[in-house]
Amino acid sequence: MILYYSWPVGLFVSYFIWKWLKKSRYRSIAHHCAQRKRSVRDKRREELLNLLQTKYSSKLPDQSVIERIYKSTATELLEGLEKRDFTYTQVVLVLSLRAIKIGQEINCTTEEFFDQAIVLAEKLDADETGQEKLLLKGIPISIKDHIDQQGADSSMGMTMRNFRPSLKDSLIVQLLKEQGALAGFVRTATIQGMMLPECESETYGIVGNPFDRTRTPGGSSGGDAALVAACGTPIGIGSDIGGSIRIPAHFCGVFGFKPTPGRITRKGVTVPSKKQYMGETNVRSTMGPLARSTADLVLVMRSFLQETMWFEDPEIPRQPWREERFNDKKRLTIGYYTNDNWFPASPACIRAVNEAVEALRKLGHTVIPYTPIDVPEAVRLYVGIVGADGARHFYESLENEPHNPLYTALLFSAQLPNFLRPFIVCFMRLLGEQRNAIVIESVGSKSAYEYFDLVIDLRRYIDRWLDDMKQNHIDLLLTPVNALPAYRRGQSKYLFSSCSYTFLFNILHLPAGVVPTTVVRDDEQYYEESGNLHNDMISKMAKDVCRGSAGLPIGVQLVGWPNDDERVLCVMNELESTIDKNHRPMPALAKNIDIYAN
Repeated sequence: MILYYSWPVGLFVSYFIWKWLKKSRYRSIAHHCAQRKRSVRDKRREELLNLLQTKYSSKLPDQSVIERIYKSTATELLEGLEKRDFTYTQVVLVLSLRAIKIGQEINCTTEEFFDQAIVLAEKLDADETGQEKLLLKGIPISIKDHIDQQGADSSMGMTMRNFRPSLKDSLIVQLLKEQGALAGFVRTATIQGMMLPECESETYGIVGNPFDRTRTPGGSSGGDAALVAACGTPIGIGSDIGGSIRIPAHFCGVFGFKPTPGRITRKGVTVPSKKQYMGETNVRSTMGPLARSTADLVLVMRSFLQETMWFEDPEIPRQPWREERFNDKKRLTIGYYTNDNWFPASPACIRAVNEAVEALRKLGHTVIPYTPIDVPEAVRLYVGIVGADGARHFYESLENEPHNPLYTALLFSAQLPNFLRPFIVCFMRLLGEQRNAIVIESVGSKSAYEYFDLVIDLRRYIDRWLDDMKQNHIDLLLTPVNALPAYRRGQSKYLFSSCSYTFLFNILHLPAGVVPTTVVRDDEQYYEESGNLHNDMISKMAKDVCRGSAGLPIGVQLVGWPNDDERVLCVMNELESTIDKNHRPMPALAKNIDIYAN
């Protein structure tokens, strides 16, 4: 009898041993690939540092000019260059040396092309005519590590995508270069697969927040936000499908803008899919800028909305930049809220919105309370649609590389057999984990019929929001960016629910921007549930985030109607003008970078 049952048991055990050995083998391959790429990058980094500090050392300006260059926005750099207060070469030299040092300190950079940028800068200095008027002439711009750039990997934090350089620039990079930008002088880090508000990969390590290295800069465009905040670049280009531009902007104290989906091209942008295209198009990723002023965001938007974009990507609607809309001084009706009835905001985030309300009222706008519509339904729709394939495409894109441990709970939820899902959900509710229960119930693989039903529900939900905004004569919305300040490293795996303030507007397909307005005060380092849902595990984690958060940056979010990006940027610009720059301090890291040190 024992012999009769031994062979299936042996087969079962052998299968799991084989799976374990296969996983171990690919883990070893991924680790070796990451190590090799990092070694190549570090060697090139040393060569670039030596080049910049020796061959070009005589071109470095004095300390006062160095300080002026790195503290300047792109708009201010353009003014200084036009007045010949400094040269294009000096700008590139200072920012390249800073980007190297900042990358070494907080791991926010991946590949570096400073030698190419400085050659182009020397050509601009040698051009004595200087007559050509370009929007971003000579401005170094960082690029997120999934936007194609000739000669660079678009790895998305995946080790198996290392050593696969792009053969040509994406259309985004091309548009920036046509306006004179030194786009891609450095590339910035993201998290493996770009699915959490954090930045961490096997190849490039864990990215630290420049305000507090034990905190995350957010994600998945956190590398750009960290580099912009630390004054290593005036502008970074990222992407946003659930808050990936806006959350890092909020966590790092910079400006960020998510345009209306479909208004800006995505041609040449790599996605986490082995087939190079996303099958899901109802919640769409959007390319957008991060910077230290609204004016710089506008420069980038104007650079994108050019004839070349519509010629090279005919699917993009031909909607040029409307300067008259941006300059329109009409006073607006702005609705605001500080609690979305899903994840109450922390005290600092509430205060930031309330202070922005007062500032906008002083500018003459009518600012009224607004009640967001059924945000738990937005959560159901977002996770249901984005996770409708049960994470299969994400797993395929990894090419057998082990997934980042931060994804474990997320992937478990997505791959849970559907017949077990009701039991797990019931158990979670008995434990008082209502929010986690809703997420687990909503995510997971769907049939075509179930997916179509979700899309129908999404259309109805969008109509409810737009109809309600119309009935209340709302021109813009003002909200928190996230319920919390910057998380501690690793906490993003528990705090997806706090991102409801951003991903809501991804499913509504609305343009949204972030204005940094303040920092957490000493008396705001706590979190209260405010009688929302329950005192669950997520709330306990939120309390830990707020402890020791004094000095961390806090922003607010402005949201507009579809394709009314110019009006959102207009009011962002107005709000920026009311904020004392002392309320938006520079991180200590930015001040302590020594570009002369080896």
